[in-house]
Amino acid sequence: MIDTTLYGQIRHFKHQGLSMRQTAKTLGISRHTVKRYWDGAHTPDEKKNYPPQVVSERKAAIMAALEKYYADNLPASLGKQQINAHTAWESIRETYTVGESTVRQYVRELRAKKPQGFIPLSFDPGECLQVDWCENKVSLNGTMHKVPVFCAVLPYSYGIFAQVMPNMQTPNFFEALIGAFTFFGGVPQRVFFDNLRTAVFSGSGKYAVKQERFKMLEAHYAFESVFMNIRSGNEKGAVENLCDLIRGVALTPIPKGKTLQDIQDQILRSCLKYNNEHKIRDRKTPIAAMLIAERSCLNPLPIKPFSAYAETQAVVGSDLTFRYNATKYSVPEAYIGKTITIRASCYQIEAWYRGEPIATHTRAFLKEDHQYQPEHYLDLLERKPRSHRNAVPLRYGNMPEELEKFRTNCRAKDKYEQLVKILLLGRSIDADILLKAVDYANKSGSPTYETVRFYLDLHHRCADAEVTDDIFVDKPQMQDYDALLGSGRTEDE
Repeated sequence: MIDTTLYGQIRHFKHQGLSMRQTAKTLGISRHTVKRYWDGAHTPDEKKNYPPQVVSERKAAIMAALEKYYADNLPASLGKQQINAHTAWESIRETYTVGESTVRQYVRELRAKKPQGFIPLSFDPGECLQVDWCENKVSLNGTMHKVPVFCAVLPYSYGIFAQVMPNMQTPNFFEALIGAFTFFGGVPQRVFFDNLRTAVFSGSGKYAVKQERFKMLEAHYAFESVFMNIRSGNEKGAVENLCDLIRGVALTPIPKGKTLQDIQDQILRSCLKYNNEHKIRDRKTPIAAMLIAERSCLNPLPIKPFSAYAETQAVVGSDLTFRYNATKYSVPEAYIGKTITIRASCYQIEAWYRGEPIATHTRAFLKEDHQYQPEHYLDLLERKPRSHRNAVPLRYGNMPEELEKFRTNCRAKDKYEQLVKILLLGRSIDADILLKAVDYANKSGSPTYETVRFYLDLHHRCADAEVTDDIFVDKPQMQDYDALLGSGRTEDE
């Protein structure tokens, strides 16, 4: 292969009367190359025509067997029981002596022969919502974790929504779907799903059998579910690229936070910014304007939201905790030995007793990341002062940021005893006032209980002091200046 410049030189040398030998010597190329292009019978951009590949009878028989295997088994494969080159090789190796790597090559050739075509789709405003799951890394308390992310898109306007979840279990899936309806301000006529086990009991596509709980959700929000056929991403094309879009828009750089709720707040802000500012290529109207038009076509949300939380029961142990998913959560001492109801949502764990809430915790992402609230243990700590130094609720319990800083910065040997005293102050002092005093004490560099009391006393003295205005200001008399300004002027002036 030669380039265009060299080809032009060969042709010019021919017209100048040079021989092929002289041309080859001058240009430093082979005489065979000069001969090929000498008369203009060929051009450098021509591709060589290769003879059709001859397929051996044995290979043809193996490929025919593979085609039959795929035709017989592909429609019946479901979920994780997908057929592939390995299963195909296992099915024919008793008939044909062939290696697995050879079968993999033949399967690739079969797939290359039959590329799939896609039909562009168009949707009316409010017609449907398309949803999918992806996974992405987030930083929780400085540690990297891979978490599932629920993704949704309205294909008419291309408004997007995403929600980071602790797992892909049914309650979280329901909560994310309800979150998408709430975010967009209404319910579309149809929702396109993959064949998620959280929604589908068995079957796929139009033969999908829905879970009973999912049917209740579908009825409450009055939408029609459409389940995709296996390996049919073209049926919901708008969402197939959504996972990559969400990663670029809301998950890059990797979001950081103390809880999943913190990270979700960041993701929602990114989705709102994208919906308000972006315009899809080849569309005349930005997303924001199309989303406004689409929202007017969505069905209204039901008055009462669907209860998506998972509900179970547990017995409170003598350490004032119950377990949920191998994680302990504390409750007040009065509920030791009682059977309570647990309501678990994506970001919260609530404990209920006889229809009344008794404790609320941020849901732990990791198992055995036990959640203690020190105020639940105050009565016990008062009765057992020798336990203060080693009390787990004091050492690792969840507290407001000001108290966490106190626990970290206090250098006194009895800092846990001091921490208990501060917590006890919360029974008689407004929480905002107490935390502000703790904050002032922290800023001193070496906070103590006495420092906190000093700022509390200072606050009370300032609040009780009478404010009087003892300063008097003489108002200037301006009449003399007016007389001076008016003297010597005529009436016309």
